[in-house]
Amino acid sequence: MPDLNGMLLFAAVVRAEGFSQAARETGLPKSTISRKIAQLEQQLGVRLLQRNTRSISLTQVGALFYQHCDSICNEVEAAKATIENTHNDVSGSLRIAIPVSFSQELIANLCSGFMRLYPGVELDVQFTDADVGLVGEGYDIAIKYGPLQPSDLVARLLFERQPILVAGPGYLKSKGTPATPRDLARHDGILLGTSRSAPIWPLGKGSRKTMASFRRRTRVNSAIMVKQLALDDFGIAMLSHSVCKNELASGALVPLLQEWPIEPFKVYGVYSSRRQLATNISVFLDFFTKRFNSQESLQSLMM
Repeated sequence: MPDLNGMLLFAAVVRAEGFSQAARETGLPKSTISRKIAQLEQQLGVRLLQRNTRSISLTQVGALFYQHCDSICNEVEAAKATIENTHNDVSGSLRIAIPVSFSQELIANLCSGFMRLYPGVELDVQFTDADVGLVGEGYDIAIKYGPLQPSDLVARLLFERQPILVAGPGYLKSKGTPATPRDLARHDGILLGTSRSAPIWPLGKGSRKTMASFRRRTRVNSAIMVKQLALDDFGIAMLSHSVCKNELASGALVPLLQEWPIEPFKVYGVYSSRRQLATNISVFLDFFTKRFNSQESLQSLMM
């Protein structure tokens, strides 16, 4: 029988995207975690992770094995939640609005995990880029990108992502590499946004911040499609580093204008102050923050 602690540590490494971060999160020495996973691989007779000096990635069998380890982690969390919520059962309905640009596969996995942990909660998840009314349209939570407009709603920061400008080597070979933000005006851009989004990227920070315009080649509301179009050499794109880090590492995408670092974009969970912080809202936002990072890590690490 595989070592349970080794399986939990393996899941922790995948979620943290590396041994160093897993060591910080678990409080265990990096050497201990590495040794435990090596012992687990030896016990199973397979390699779960491909390691090099800069990163790790899941092997095909490692990705499959992680799904089971992730389920075990969910069961452990469920056991803890059972005790913690003995006197405060989490139940009721939750209607949630999520932007279309979020990976629907990732959100589906996240919601499955949440429903396993909290079987008393009924989820109603709607993917929409409309500015939904939480009270008038009956939504309990809206997941939104910042910056947010002032309102009487309560906004909880869920996570941040670091944007970066990227392009394929083929595009740069044919169109040249921009040296300054002004050069982008002569370049094709792949815009991640809605029909109201203008072809403008905010580059730099603080007093060095500038709004750079570009020629819009196409506009879509899917980060995965934006990345694919950039890989196919249709233009320059702004993506979060986590979405394209494997392509950057392999050279399939090239980072641009790195001397103009971009402000991180922020994702919030917004709910009505009238609801205060209902238990089912609180546990969903807690779960979303933790598990979104975990599921995103799995997608980015799969080979």
